[in-house]
Amino acid sequence: MLTRAGAPQLIVAASFLVATGLVMVFSASAMRAELFFGNSGFFVLRQAGGLILGLAVAATLARMPQAWLQRGAYPAWAFASLLVFASLTPLGLSVNGAHRWVSFGGFNFQPLELAKLGLVLALAQWLSTNRKKLRDARISIVVPMLLTCIPAAGLLAQPDFGGALLLVLFAGVIIFASGARLDHLAVAAGIGAPLVIGIALSAGYRIDRLRAFVDPFSEQFGAGFQLVQSLVAFGAGGLSGTGLGSGQQKLGYLPEAHTDFVLSVVGEEIGLLGVAAVLALFATLAVASLGIASRARSPFGAVLALGASLLIWLQGLVNAGVALGVLPTTGATLPLFSYGRTSLVVSLAALGLVLNAARPQRRGRAGWRS
Repeated sequence: MLTRAGAPQLIVAASFLVATGLVMVFSASAMRAELFFGNSGFFVLRQAGGLILGLAVAATLARMPQAWLQRGAYPAWAFASLLVFASLTPLGLSVNGAHRWVSFGGFNFQPLELAKLGLVLALAQWLSTNRKKLRDARISIVVPMLLTCIPAAGLLAQPDFGGALLLVLFAGVIIFASGARLDHLAVAAGIGAPLVIGIALSAGYRIDRLRAFVDPFSEQFGAGFQLVQSLVAFGAGGLSGTGLGSGQQKLGYLPEAHTDFVLSVVGEEIGLLGVAAVLALFATLAVASLGIASRARSPFGAVLALGASLLIWLQGLVNAGVALGVLPTTGATLPLFSYGRTSLVVSLAALGLVLNAARPQRRGRAGWRS
């Protein structure tokens, strides 16, 4: 049984995002699917398969006793981290020079998505168990960042700088919200910022992306091509769009139209009103999930609800920022919305964890800071 506050709004917002996402994935991918696979519904049918699996996982996690989740937190983190490094072995698949996929038993998946979930579980367990010791930097900063940097190092080796940066971003927000001292966080940020900048500037293609972010039209046929085509899509859509299915940018102009830049297709075909509606759904999901976290009956449930929800609404904000040219390209999908079966399953699993925190617990006092 779920508590009333937050859970219904969360479910409704997520349902609209998934349903609308299926429609937009079909619209954005039908031509490409017909051209390469002879079936215009190729991608949306695969997405529907991921949806069925994701709903089953979400329902299981939503009803699972929190004690089980706590016991499995560190093993889940270790397994997910191992999969990240497995992408660098013969099990990994190379796409455009990067080893970001693992193929096992006929299934291909991105270990980054599982690493996000494993990290949230591990941080929730560590920070909630040690909530009375968070004034000690070794407890609040050092150990959580070690838990973060191990899978992040594997992502950097793939290379996936954007994915590694997302893990650090998620961890930083969780640590801050858990009650770590601001001066400790400031020192950690002061140490980490030069390292992040150094890594960002260590590869020529990353420098090209940063240059394209600052002035995409100077690189409109190179590193800035995606962003320029995305902005063209938003500009063509105007207030109400060109009409569902009638967008032109998805017809070979906008790379990754059904994945990383599906919001651009929304902007072109449904316009500013459509984009605003999608962002409003993510805002609703964020408010509902934060409400659930604030009213969780256990310390673990509170941190878990916060962390799991970040994988959806904060990543959604990052994806929207990239599509609109507000943030540099990261390769982050639009959770619950864009094409990507691993992403969809993990996003629904995260939703299940948030709903788990909304269920009454047999043990634990109200208020995780107590």
